[in-house]
Amino acid sequence: MSMMQVDIRLPELQTLVRDLGLEPGGLVQQHLVGNVARRIAKYAPKRTYSSVEHAIAQGQEPKNGRIVIRGPHIKYLYFGKVMAGRPRKTTAKDLRYTTTYNRLAGPYWDIRLMAAEGAQIIEDEKSFILRGGR
Repeated sequence: MSMMQVDIRLPELQTLVRDLGLEPGGLVQQHLVGNVARRIAKYAPKRTYSSVEHAIAQGQEPKNGRIVIRGPHIKYLYFGKVMAGRPRKTTAKDLRYTTTYNRLAGPYWDIRLMAAEGAQIIEDEKSFILRGGR
């Protein structure tokens, strides 16, 4: 069996990707990070002095396409497990989240966000792209 290899280069395609803001670190990626950071706070527990919200806001890295949430209490809040001992280790006991301020608070914020609002996030990004990044 013979095989033929074809190399097609479309410089216009790269220009289009750049013009639409679709390159890594571009406007669309930055918009997506901001959109997810704004929405994910609904699924995170409300803590004293809004520490989780501040950690989400400070952890945005739009150019890298990620949100890095730092803090000593973030890990156990995300996984929803009680931590005990020295050094702290997770236990099998589940946390009970207070839902007075955030009724959607619970573990695995990103997974629950995408399950509940993933389609809307995609629509938001489509709309953003079609508006030309405005």
